[in-house]
Amino acid sequence: MEKNELSLRRSRSIQAVLSDGYRLYARHFLRLVRSSWIHALFYALAFGFTMAIFFTNILPLWMQHCSLSSELPVWIGSILLFIVAAILLAVAGGVAPLQQHAQTDSISAPRHWWGRWPWKLTLRSIVRLPKMLWTLVRRKPGKLISVCLIMLLVVLVTTMLFMLPAVVMAIANIEASTGRAVGDDVQMPEHLFTLNFATFAVCGLLQAYIHLSTLFPLYYLWGNERK
Repeated sequence: MEKNELSLRRSRSIQAVLSDGYRLYARHFLRLVRSSWIHALFYALAFGFTMAIFFTNILPLWMQHCSLSSELPVWIGSILLFIVAAILLAVAGGVAPLQQHAQTDSISAPRHWWGRWPWKLTLRSIVRLPKMLWTLVRRKPGKLISVCLIMLLVVLVTTMLFMLPAVVMAIANIEASTGRAVGDDVQMPEHLFTLNFATFAVCGLLQAYIHLSTLFPLYYLWGNERK
């Protein structure tokens, strides 16, 4: 059934690229989680740490026009850590399973409870990604833009629904920092860093799999354009 319906080797319209991509993701979601849950956890912790530093330390100083020299190195380091986590998650939960699907029309569960650690594939993917993106941009940029805009809308809607606590926390932090900048005596909870970290880390775990889903329509779009 899957070979006829979701095989990479057939042409698709924009609607079919999106529907089949998300259908493939939903059909194998539990296997993808087993392959990448450690990477997703690493992603969530890195995201929570980065956002906690920004809202607890960076934003209040920036709103008060104070020097950021003491806080920036740690924040930049956390951003780099988050980028590494995002790449590992994308490869373990997206690129590696999709490569398997391109070869066999199926995605198998990992043999071990800790999932896959595709280090060699990560390096190869980083090298090949610019060429793959250039193939999409060069051949049919309009189709790529259309697919990306629709996926962006899906990501925004699902993020607002599933990450509402993080959105509320971000708004509260911004309002508190704005109030302190104009001299208001704003009382924030104790252990604000821990509260920010926990909120953004939990929501970051949901965000990891929301963002991971975008690779699957791009997989079918790339399959169309390489024919």
